[in-house]
Amino acid sequence: MTTSPPAPRRRARRLVSAGRLLLLLASLPACAASAPRRGGALDAELARLLPGPSAGTSAARLDPSAWRAGRERLAGLRREVEGAGPRTLRVRLALREPRTGHVLEARGAIAVAPPAIEGRARAAGGDILEPEGALRMILLGPGGTTALDLWARGDRFRFAVPALDLLRRGDASTPRTALRGLPVDFLRWWMLHPAAGTLLWYSRAESTDSFVLRDGDAVIDLRVNDRGVIGARRTTWSTAEGARRRRLDEEVVIAEGMGCGNVRYAQASTGLLITVICEAEERDRAPDPRAFVDPDALRPGGGS
Repeated sequence: MTTSPPAPRRRARRLVSAGRLLLLLASLPACAASAPRRGGALDAELARLLPGPSAGTSAARLDPSAWRAGRERLAGLRREVEGAGPRTLRVRLALREPRTGHVLEARGAIAVAPPAIEGRARAAGGDILEPEGALRMILLGPGGTTALDLWARGDRFRFAVPALDLLRRGDASTPRTALRGLPVDFLRWWMLHPAAGTLLWYSRAESTDSFVLRDGDAVIDLRVNDRGVIGARRTTWSTAEGARRRRLDEEVVIAEGMGCGNVRYAQASTGLLITVICEAEERDRAPDPRAFVDPDALRPGGGS
């Protein structure tokens, strides 16, 4: 006769498993293949829910009226992001471990301060926006222990797994290859300015707006249909001077909309698949400004 281990021990094991997975993802820059595979579960779903343009629409950019419509639609999406203002999302997250298929769960909150767009510095209700954009995400694992703590402000970030004493920091000078396995760039783009970037191309077909945007060293295929469903494929390329251009990673996201809703995310380089369920959204009261201060600066001796 066998017996199950006590509940506290099971929770501890799950926490260790979650920590090991995060450590594996954080160590991928040193062991990942030079070129991630393409495709995946969400790739097919993105094509089905939000079909891309056909070859017959490739001349849309040459049509001034279509190009103007695309720019206006993109500007509307950006206003929608800014208009949401500072807010806090209560979320539940399920992360599928790519090697075993095991699902790890966590709950927590995401504090968001969207960047000021087109010179406007305040959102509805007078809440001050961060000119550079900022977010803080804290997820709790079994037993209420912090499983992940992500802080990002402008181009700076701090990624921590306290249970493993794992800490990664970076900024605009951090090589993109050093971020493989950590969806930091994607989270900043998706949570703070999902319609940002230089518009390279636009078309509309099957009730879906399709945009191609360039955001630094990434190219984004962004699609939005008339029901508000939004999807994006973000491809990051190496930009080292004198080196051959190389695809570093592809990330795909599908969401019910721009606001509080279910979101699914897949990362090609790791096979990581994450589902985020937004349980509640607080807009009436802005997040505590301390949430957007570098956590290390709040500690004794951390500086200002």
